[in-house]
Amino acid sequence: MLAFASCGTTSEIAPAWLTEHRTAYPDSQYIAQRGRGDSEETAKTDAIAQIARYFTTSVNANLKTSIQSVTSGENVSETTSVVNDVDVMSQVELFAVETTDPYFFKKENKWYCLAYIEREKAWTQYQPTVENLKSEFLSMKKNAESESDSFLKAAAYGKAYGSGKKFLEKLEYARILNPKKEAAYESDRKAVSEIPGIISSEREKCTVYLAVSGDYGNTITSSLTQTLSKQGLKIAKSAAGANYTANAVLENNAAGSDPISIYPSLDLKITNREGKTVYASQAKVSRKTLAYTLENAQKKAFPILAGEANKTISAELSKLFGNN
Repeated sequence: MLAFASCGTTSEIAPAWLTEHRTAYPDSQYIAQRGRGDSEETAKTDAIAQIARYFTTSVNANLKTSIQSVTSGENVSETTSVVNDVDVMSQVELFAVETTDPYFFKKENKWYCLAYIEREKAWTQYQPTVENLKSEFLSMKKNAESESDSFLKAAAYGKAYGSGKKFLEKLEYARILNPKKEAAYESDRKAVSEIPGIISSEREKCTVYLAVSGDYGNTITSSLTQTLSKQGLKIAKSAAGANYTANAVLENNAAGSDPISIYPSLDLKITNREGKTVYASQAKVSRKTLAYTLENAQKKAFPILAGEANKTISAELSKLFGNN
């Protein structure tokens, strides 16, 4: 009997939290959700799941709003998906969760349980996580500030922005756990929000002269010009008017003759005026192209290579500059 009493109760006197849990566990001090089930264990599990769903829905909604506001006006698109209910228990982070003794409600022939988090206690456990990510973000931001090369500076800020978004994610948990404590990080939120504008400004300073060797019909030159321009880099008409040079070397990797087969590849390096490589990338076509002349083989294969190069370079630069 003692063992059973420690797990649940069937008392005729219903606990206050069954009908008025917001009064028994006020929002100013607790996060509380009720669960129900056919057994004590399922009621308890459901209550904890309700807490998890509450966090997941709230965090994702707030995070989406937060990141959209951070990137507004900078042509940076961010999306945050809400976690499906089936995945919620493996996705959400819960801290200091406690439960009441389950209660059997005879009228419904169901067990009920309340899961709750005491805000102050949870904040004590969670604050080190927030502080660690804040320190990581500020350290990366400081490194970016010390960089003198515009391309590398934009890339360093891109890395800091990635760290900043992780920090914002944890901060949204903090906002739900304890809004009063989270408010102290407003200046850090602002610091994250300023980064996309800084990245955009630094990229505008990067004027790039594109030099392509081994092209066919300007196919790769035209494609690379569009790719780099879409990443916010300015293409200069002459080397004298640029502070960076993008050297693209094309190789046919030809084999045989009559017909000839080629597996074209591209090796791209962007260097600054001091000759330092600030970015390098490679792309290739793995499928062979057959033709009776090298020119015809290039005519067929180079548009494919241009597509591969565009995909690779766009993804790499987007990641480098914190756009994804």
